[in-house]
Amino acid sequence: MRKTFPSKVSVIGAARSGLAAAEFFKRKNISVFISDSCSEEQLRKALAYRGLSELQHESTSHTEKVLDTELIILSPGVPSDIEILLKARQRGIPVWSEMELGFQVSRAPFCAVTGSTGKSTTVSLIGEALKESGRETVVAGNIGIPVISQVEGLDEDACVVAEVSSFQLETIDKFKPKVAAIVNLMKNHLDRYASEDDYYNAKKRIIVNMTKNEHLVINAADERLCQWAEQIREQVSVIYAGVRKSSRNCFWVEDNLLRYQFNGTTGSVLKTDAMKLKGYHNYLNASIAAAVARAAGADDVSIARGICSFKGLEHRLEFVDEVNGIGWYNDSKSTTAESIVAAVKAFEHVYLIAGGRDKGCEFEAVSETLGKHAKAVYLIGEAAQRIQSIWKGIVPIHIMSSLEDAIHAIHAQAHKGDAVVMSPGCSSFDMFKNYEERGAVFRQTVKSLPGEHQC
Repeated sequence: MRKTFPSKVSVIGAARSGLAAAEFFKRKNISVFISDSCSEEQLRKALAYRGLSELQHESTSHTEKVLDTELIILSPGVPSDIEILLKARQRGIPVWSEMELGFQVSRAPFCAVTGSTGKSTTVSLIGEALKESGRETVVAGNIGIPVISQVEGLDEDACVVAEVSSFQLETIDKFKPKVAAIVNLMKNHLDRYASEDDYYNAKKRIIVNMTKNEHLVINAADERLCQWAEQIREQVSVIYAGVRKSSRNCFWVEDNLLRYQFNGTTGSVLKTDAMKLKGYHNYLNASIAAAVARAAGADDVSIARGICSFKGLEHRLEFVDEVNGIGWYNDSKSTTAESIVAAVKAFEHVYLIAGGRDKGCEFEAVSETLGKHAKAVYLIGEAAQRIQSIWKGIVPIHIMSSLEDAIHAIHAQAHKGDAVVMSPGCSSFDMFKNYEERGAVFRQTVKSLPGEHQC
């Protein structure tokens, strides 16, 4: 835990994590300056809502006022290579993510999870397993809860389970998880990164300060991760998850059992039939979660109780309702082609709603799965035309002007036993404020459909 902080701090980005950092420094009587590119009216409202109206601030752009500081906290939505940050680094001003700040404040060790998809479910499973072991545990980070808002007051026996984005990892300094996991590496965020390798390398920064005393859990089905693991095995203790690796520490599912070989012991943790979450991708998430929890000190019984009791997260293949025998599922958190594949594979007869703001994903990866599982696709948003050009001829495709129109059109076509999945594979910002709003509109519209509802 850091003992002292500078007397002046600048925060760039007045979203959730930036404002949480500002609140922390305000409590410490540290001078805070907030800079955001939004309008003055929007910024004043955001500050007033959090009781921060008295803080010095600027709106619409980031000026050199930001540089009158000893430390800059950068919100993850702000690129780390903007001009003002280049000037800050030239002047030797440290730039941290809010994740780094939370780590330096915390007395409790971190279990940290990054990857392209499945992060939120995995950290939630880890959190439940550790809580079942009797350990005080907080789950925070990119899942939507700023770490700095949770870690003060935790003692050394507690644990912080943090979902970490590539953006947050760009600006870590001393960040050093006791156990880390990389769920997968898939093409994503190419609207922000110059190349796939730049994106993957940002994810890999999670181990930059780790040693042989710490554990890294990787998805053993990801060839890129396995190749990288061979290169860094002398730096950090590697645990494989999802596929059995002879003579290596690993956790995997086989014959309906989540099995392990770890530090010379072998056994099984749970039966997958007992899990409320279903599907291969969730069994992989459970394998990774079990590996992390075990490396963090949890016992098999606690891990099983935690994983099997977890019902899932909002907006992540969330069951919304059954209307006239048709199941409706909200997967609004889906922002990659691979997440569409996982969602569609979970069902036999699928009507898929996809599209939004294009992030450069390779939607060709979905084609085979659509051919096997989908009855029709309904596309919305800016990416609709490009996705249609890729999936044309595989299944019937309809371009709709809104999410609500897509829902009503499918309601008129689908039959009992079908599943309707909104798994956009794109960001939400062309039509919605965020993925939560997109999921809420989906849920509200489904609930308003005429017919017999299950719930």
